Amino acid sequence: MKICLIAPVPPFRGGIAKYCHSLAQELEKRHELLLLSYSRQYPKLLYGAKPQVDSVGDGARPQADFSRLSYDIDSLRPSTWQEAARRIDDFAPHLVLLPWWVTYWTPFYAWLLHHFRQQGISSLILCINVYDHEDSPLKKLLTRYILRRADLLIVHSEEERVALREIAPSTPLRKQLLPIFSYPVAAVPRETEAQRTVNLLFFGFVRSYKGLDLLLRAVALVKELDLRLSVVGEFWEGTEEYLTLVRGLGIGDRVELVPTYVAEEEMARYFARADLVVLPYRSANTSGVIATSYGFGKPVLATDVGGFHEVVLDGCTGKLVRPGDPQAIADGIRWFFANREITFAENIASFVGDRMSWGSLVTTMEEMVAHAG
Repeated sequence: MKICLIAPVPPFRGGIAKYCHSLAQELEKRHELLLLSYSRQYPKLLYGAKPQVDSVGDGARPQADFSRLSYDIDSLRPSTWQEAARRIDDFAPHLVLLPWWVTYWTPFYAWLLHHFRQQGISSLILCINVYDHEDSPLKKLLTRYILRRADLLIVHSEEERVALREIAPSTPLRKQLLPIFSYPVAAVPRETEAQRTVNLLFFGFVRSYKGLDLLLRAVALVKELDLRLSVVGEFWEGTEEYLTLVRGLGIGDRVELVPTYVAEEEMARYFARADLVVLPYRSANTSGVIATSYGFGKPVLATDVGGFHEVVLDGCTGKLVRPGDPQAIADGIRWFFANREITFAENIASFVGDRMSWGSLVTTMEEMVAHAG
């Protein structure tokens, strides 16, 4: 089958680019793939001063991974949209894939989907998020406008499936759990039993909905435990609020802040060192952090929000706790200390199997196209 994927891939940073790159690698194995990426995703006014491209690691564009890859689409220049459409028409795909995660893409996607309808090209939207994390009535309206125009839809959680079915009641829709992300495993020095400190990890962009403040308060509630928390990722709104909280709680000796984007090699070291990855989110639907944690065989302590209960098996691959409550998070940390004999890595490997693989996601796409045809 001939498939076109329009998506950010490295050297663009972040979980969306990693998702699209991993998907593209699986598609390249099984189909003829045209991969169209961006010369520019967002204007500086929207994204701020943070760099959009990885300049920390090798930053190489993955040209060697794909037979047809270009970085020519500028989200702010419609002339590049037209050129992309010409390339797609010449390629004559059976299917075009579009990831959806923020409403910024509404103008470009609306133009593309109209073009595909005119040309008789089928479209499938992969809803990494149905709605934005910071949502509004206008964003909901734009989301509905786009998602109702796709021919096929895929989501990664039951909650998202229900939400999307309300938006597009008659569009073919499938749920497929978010596949795990694979990274090189880093070696870390082993501590002796006498030195053994449990390492907690909070990873990724720090935004208010992710509840880092709740986790810091939880750490202050478990002062009897020998632990250290590493907070690794860019702070969307600055670090001062959290530094003040750390000082006020008197936990500065237990908390390591790494307020920057880290490349894959360095990220692998933090996950390799971690004993438990913590997601104290106030709200969410799916999370690439869980997929990354499972890729390293690491258990997860997460709040019971969105679709987390579908991928965190309570007491088996991690622990689910009540959201919005530092005491519940603290109790979850204590639970982990009391149950460290559980073979989390084996349980994770058994659970993940084909349910959270890129191959199973591509198979789902293939089945949807065959059924629609």
